[in-house]
Amino acid sequence: VLQAHILESSRPGRVGAAAVLEFWLQVLTEQNLWHRDKAVLYLLDHLCRTAFLHQQEECLQKLLYQQHKSALGYHGDKGLLSSLMGWIVAGNVTPSFIEGSSLTGEVWFAWLVLNMETMFEEDSQLRRCVEHELLSNPAYTPDQALKKAQVRLKLQVVPSLQRLMIYRWAQQALATPADHPLLPLVWQKFFQLYLRQPGPEFGLEVKGCIGRRYFHSAAHLSLLKSLRQRLVEVSDFHHAASKALKVPCSSSESSDGLLTPGTPITQYMTSPELHTELVRLFTVFALWLDDENLQKQEIYLPSLPKQYDTHRLAKIMQRQQEVWMEHVDIERVQHELQEELSLWSKVKSEPAISQNTNFSIFTDFINPLAARERILTHLRKHDAPQGALLLVPMKAPVPDIPTESLSDEKISTALVQEDLAKLQHQAKLATVRETQQVVLDNELLEVLPQLYINREDQLSMQLECRGKGGQPCQGPAHITVTYSRMHKLDPVQNQIQCLKSDIKQLQADGIKAPPQSLAEAAVHTENFITALVNAYKLNPSPAILKVGITVFYQIVSFVCEDTQRHPPTRQFFTSCIEILGQVFIRDVRSECKPMLKTILLNRHLCNLLSPYFTPNASPAELVSLYEEVVNTLHIDSGDVIFMLLTKFDLTQWLSVTQPQFSERSRLMAIIHKALCTCGLEPEPEVLMPFNIFCKHWTELLLYQFPDHYSDFLRLLMQSSSDQLLSPECWRTSLIVLGCSPHPKIKTNKTRSILLSPQQVDETIEWLSKYFLKLRLSNQDFRSFGLLSKWGPYIEEIKMFWEDLITYVIDLELNNCSKEPVGSPRLVKGTNMYFSVMRSNQIFIQQGG
Repeated sequence: VLQAHILESSRPGRVGAAAVLEFWLQVLTEQNLWHRDKAVLYLLDHLCRTAFLHQQEECLQKLLYQQHKSALGYHGDKGLLSSLMGWIVAGNVTPSFIEGSSLTGEVWFAWLVLNMETMFEEDSQLRRCVEHELLSNPAYTPDQALKKAQVRLKLQVVPSLQRLMIYRWAQQALATPADHPLLPLVWQKFFQLYLRQPGPEFGLEVKGCIGRRYFHSAAHLSLLKSLRQRLVEVSDFHHAASKALKVPCSSSESSDGLLTPGTPITQYMTSPELHTELVRLFTVFALWLDDENLQKQEIYLPSLPKQYDTHRLAKIMQRQQEVWMEHVDIERVQHELQEELSLWSKVKSEPAISQNTNFSIFTDFINPLAARERILTHLRKHDAPQGALLLVPMKAPVPDIPTESLSDEKISTALVQEDLAKLQHQAKLATVRETQQVVLDNELLEVLPQLYINREDQLSMQLECRGKGGQPCQGPAHITVTYSRMHKLDPVQNQIQCLKSDIKQLQADGIKAPPQSLAEAAVHTENFITALVNAYKLNPSPAILKVGITVFYQIVSFVCEDTQRHPPTRQFFTSCIEILGQVFIRDVRSECKPMLKTILLNRHLCNLLSPYFTPNASPAELVSLYEEVVNTLHIDSGDVIFMLLTKFDLTQWLSVTQPQFSERSRLMAIIHKALCTCGLEPEPEVLMPFNIFCKHWTELLLYQFPDHYSDFLRLLMQSSSDQLLSPECWRTSLIVLGCSPHPKIKTNKTRSILLSPQQVDETIEWLSKYFLKLRLSNQDFRSFGLLSKWGPYIEEIKMFWEDLITYVIDLELNNCSKEPVGSPRLVKGTNMYFSVMRSNQIFIQQGG
C-alpha cells in the first residue's frame, strides 16, 4: 500500500513523493515509543528504502532531526516527556531511535537515522571539539576528551561515549548483512570518520588520521578486531557469490540468489561483476583498516601501492560526502520494490487465494526427463572458455613531450607544474623526516641520563666467629652495610625502547626507494627542458624564448628552504635553472631587470641566480639597474650587493657604449650616494661592496679625464664636510690622481700628477675659496678652525695640499732656473716660494 501510494503520487501533476513520505513518517511515528515497535520499524524500513530510491531522504531526515532534538530536551516539548523518560529508563545516556547499538533487519531505517545523528553531531560541534581535545592532548582517552568537550560546549544532555558516531557506524557495519545493498555505504561512512585528518582545522600539523585514537580501551580494540574479521567475511561472501549462476526458474524466490538443492531458485540475482567489484572494495577497506602508517603520519598518497585505491582514499581524506552509488545494487532494490507492487496489484485483482501449483525443485533433480537441463545447469557453474588475450601496445612510463608545448606558454606551464609540485613535495617530506630524526635524537639524549639512579640500600651479613684461646663464640656477628646501588628505571627504559623503535621506523622510511611517480616527474621535466633547448637552438623564435623564460621563473618559484635542504632536489633544480638560465636568461637584454627584481625578492637564492644577471647586456638600463642595487644596500644585504656589483663591468660599458656625459654624471652621483651609505667607518658586512664602489668611482673619474673631475671634487668635499665618507675614498682617489700617500717616495712630481698646471691652479683656488667660505660660515670655525670637522680627513687633505703646492713651486722653480740672475721673474718666484711655504705650514698646523 505504501509503495503504491508513493508511486501514484510521483506521477506528473500529483503532490510528489516527498509529501507522501513525510505524511507516512508522521503517521508511523505518532505513538510513543514507536522505535520499539517491530511492525512500525518494518514499515519505516521500506519507507526509507523508497526515499533512498527517489533521492528524498532529506525530507525524512528533517522530521527525525526535529524529533531527535526534542527528545534531547532542546525544545522542552512536554508531549515528549514520556518518550524522554523511556530513553532514560532504557539505560541510554543519550536518546536514539535505534534500540541498542545497531539494527540488523531494518538497515534502511538505520542508515537514515545514523545520517541524521551524524548531522546533529556536526551541528552541535561535538565531534570537532572532541577531535580538538584529542589532538591538543595526546595522552587523553576518548572518554576524557568527551568530558572536556561537554564542559566547553555546555551540552544539556551528557553524551555517552558509545553514542559517538564513529562507534555507531562501526557497530552498524558489523550488524548489516553481507548481501545488503547499503553495506558499502555504511563502511564508507565509517571510514570518513576513521580516516579524518582534522589537524589543519585547528592550525596544527597533519600527523596522520585520528581514527585510531578512538580505539584504546579493551572493548574498543575488540571492536576494531571484529571489524577486521567482518571485512574478511564479507569479502569471502561476495567472492563466493561472484561464482554463483543465475538460472531461470519458477516464481518462487530466494533473497540470497544462490543455487542450493531443495530450495527455490530466485528470479533475480546480483551480477557477478558487482560481486567482484565489492570483493575489491572490501579488500581495499581491509588495507585501510590495517595500515598503521595512515594513523601515525601524513602519507603521500601517490606513493601508496595500487591496491590502496588512492583515488578513493583521497576522496575519503578530503571529506567528500558524495556516496558511492556505483557499489549499490540498485537493480536488486528496484526488483524488490517491483515485486511488492506486483504483489499488491495481484492482491487487488485476485482477492481469492489461488492454489499453489509450483513444482518442487527436488522433483526436477530426480526427473529423468530433465537430465538435459541438469547437465546444462552443471555446465553453467564453470567459467566459460576465454579467448586469446588482446595485444595491448606498450605505453611509455613517461609521456612524450607535445610539440605545441614548446611554443605555447600556457601549455608548457601546466605541463611542468605538476612535476615540479611532486619534486617539491618529496623535498618537504624529506625535510620533515630530517626534523623528526633530530627531535627523536635529542629526546633520546635527554632521556638516556635518566635511565639509572642511585638508591640507598642495606645488606645484612653474618661474620663467622671461630673463637679465641680455646673459648667458644657466642655466635656469628650480625652487621648491616648501607650503600648506594645502581637502579634501572623501567618507565624510562620503556620510553627509550619506544624512541629507538620510532627512530628505526623513521630510518626505514628514509631509505625506501622513492616512488615511481617521482622518477617519472624528474625525467618528464628533464625531457621537456632538453626538447625546449634543442628546439631553440634549431629555431630561436620569440615564442620558444618566451616559453623558456617562463619555465625558468616557474622553476625558481618552486625553490624553497626545503628543496635547498634536500640534496637530490637541490641538485635537480640547480641543473634545470643552470641550463635554462644559460640559454634563455643570460645576456638577454629584456631579462636584466626582471632577473634583478627576482634576486632582490629572493635574496637567499642569490648564489643560484646571480650568474644569469648580466647588466651589460642592457647598456641603456645599466645606470637604472645600478641605482636599484644601491637603493637596497644595507648591512644585512652586504653579500648579495657584492655579488650583484661584480656583474657590472663599467670599463666595458664605458668603452663600448660610450655613454653621454649626463648619464655618466648620474652614475657618479649614484656611486657617491652608495659610498655615503657605507659611512665614515664601513661595517665589516659592507666592506666588500664598499671596495667595489671605490673601484667604480675611480674608473668613472679616469674615463675621459677631466670630464668628471669638478663633480668628483665637489661631491668629495661636500660629503666629507658632514663626515659621511670614509677616508679610504680620499686615499683611493688621491692615488688615482697621482698623489702618493707615501711622501718619501715622491719623485719628479711635475710628471707624476694627473692634473695640468692650469687644473692645479684652479684646484688650489677652488679649495682655498671653499675652505675660506666654510671657515667663515660658523663662529666656532672662525675661533677654533676646521680641525674638529675635518679631523678624519686631515692627513689626506694635508697630503693633497702638499702635492698641489709642491707641484706649483717645482714648476715655478723650473721656469726660474731658465732666467738670468737678478731678473724680476726670479725675484718674484723666490718671494712666492717662501710665501706659499709659510701659508702651507700655517694651514697644516692650524688645521685649515
